[in-house]
Amino acid sequence: MDRLEYELVTLYNGKQYFVLDSLMHEYDIYDLVLNVEDESDIKIVKQEIKNGKTVLNDVKDDYLLKTLSAMFKEKIEAKQNDIN
Repeated sequence: MDRLEYELVTLYNGKQYFVLDSLMHEYDIYDLVLNVEDESDIKIVKQEIKNGKTVLNDVKDDYLLKTLSAMFKEKIEAKQNDIN
């Protein structure tokens, strides 16, 4: 799969998002994305390949969202600690 971290992507809704971070969980790749025009619009999406192209789909499962949110938080905190 393509590595999209730090890329600007356009989702199916036509909005542009900046890929803040990526991680792998149970053999799937998930991205933490931030809406370029609305900084309060942050979401977790799953990367999938369809017709040879990388497609990003919203994660809707509440349990999975909680799990991934905790993983992203831990990963971002570790990066912040490395900077300090």
